[in-house]
Amino acid sequence: MNCPKISVIIPTRNNGIELRRAVKSILLQDALAAQQCSVEILIVNDASDEKFLDQLDHLILDFQQCRLLNTPVQSGPAAARNVGICAADGDLIGFLDADDEWPINKVSILLPYFKESGVDIAAGKIQYIIQEGQPEINMKFEDEQNRLTHVHLGTLLARKSIFEDDLLFDETLTFSEDVDWWFRLREKNISIVIDEATTLYYHVHGSNMSVNKDIGELQLLKIFHKSIKRRKANQSSQFMPQIKDFRVHQPDPLISIILPLYNGKDLVQKSIDGVLSQTFTNWELLVVDDGSTDGGAAYIESKYAQVKVIRQQNKGVAAARNTGVQYATGELIAFLDQDDEWAPSKLREQCELLKKDPYCAFVTCNQHFVCKDGVTLPANFSEKLFEEHRSLVPSALLIRKQALLSVNMFDQSLEVSSDFDLIRRLRLANCKEANVDKLLLKKWYHGENASLNKPLMKKEILSLLHRQIKGR
Repeated sequence: MNCPKISVIIPTRNNGIELRRAVKSILLQDALAAQQCSVEILIVNDASDEKFLDQLDHLILDFQQCRLLNTPVQSGPAAARNVGICAADGDLIGFLDADDEWPINKVSILLPYFKESGVDIAAGKIQYIIQEGQPEINMKFEDEQNRLTHVHLGTLLARKSIFEDDLLFDETLTFSEDVDWWFRLREKNISIVIDEATTLYYHVHGSNMSVNKDIGELQLLKIFHKSIKRRKANQSSQFMPQIKDFRVHQPDPLISIILPLYNGKDLVQKSIDGVLSQTFTNWELLVVDDGSTDGGAAYIESKYAQVKVIRQQNKGVAAARNTGVQYATGELIAFLDQDDEWAPSKLREQCELLKKDPYCAFVTCNQHFVCKDGVTLPANFSEKLFEEHRSLVPSALLIRKQALLSVNMFDQSLEVSSDFDLIRRLRLANCKEANVDKLLLKKWYHGENASLNKPLMKKEILSLLHRQIKGR
């Protein structure tokens, strides 16, 4: 794509001088001046009143890059955009509302992303420009420049080819057709990148279609319901990335580390020290004391000021992990058992994988077993466990909190196999997974490991196999 053609679609209905401003903002792109691309502007007239038709004709005469497409009756922005897409000749599609503007460097910011074959959509941030005399709008901006990372179509460029995959706009929606479209992009695992730069100036002038409308007026509940129905019909994952997950330069997210504690005072120091040695530093450590009687919780509080201790009556390890999730404030969740130990790069390497692939719900790593001095191994203990192998136990897991909640966390009815069941349900939901193929987890065998209760493990595994057959 050495010098791509960009088709920019502008729906218009009864727009005046602001439409000319929008067109000029496209033609003033520095990428055009540098001959990095060419452009056509498709102005889709959605049955404007007669007094605006002369202005449209003059616009076409003044700017040779513009084409005028007329709809016979007013059909709304979604239908107008679809008309433009079907008529477009470009390699890339851009959108602009008639009352907004593109920053002069929008195309030069986004164009390089399309040199990577895997990127289908590149976008940036919106800057809201509030016209003098207008009241403040009900939005929480990301910075003092009134900017947001949001689903507005005017921020992006998209490969035209994606629209051939059932991705035209839903013409039954009066509002929020862009939100619905973003849902369908994510349902189809379309590759998206979002730059930190501003790629749209959104003018707030008092007549904007969607500003300060409530959820009902914006048809958002209808859109959510339609997305859920589609995902159920396709038997796809309940987990979908959030828009901010596609940001190119993401800050390190907060990772909530949940460590269940049950009479582990003599074991837990290595586990906590492994957390403190992590090269990834934006974490919180929640120790859930599950009714211990050995004073372990008080010991941790006295020695580790960084740790938050949560106490509960003894309910089992699955319940302790779920309690930790309820208290967690991070968007990523890691689990650590009281008898396990992390390599210093564990969280960093796993987090980088999640940053690179927003559709990935969880990441594991490799582990091996280490035997505590003086402990005799049981006859059924496999020597293979001392070799490096992929681990699916909670201590190896880094998972998006949203994905964990979507499968209802750990099953508290299971005493020793709730971790196995969690992975089973994540896979049943088609959640995407990855593995850091490095030895990042050391599991200590000390003779009291709960997972080595073979009779109970066998009983629960058989129960889970029955559930699997039933599709539950």
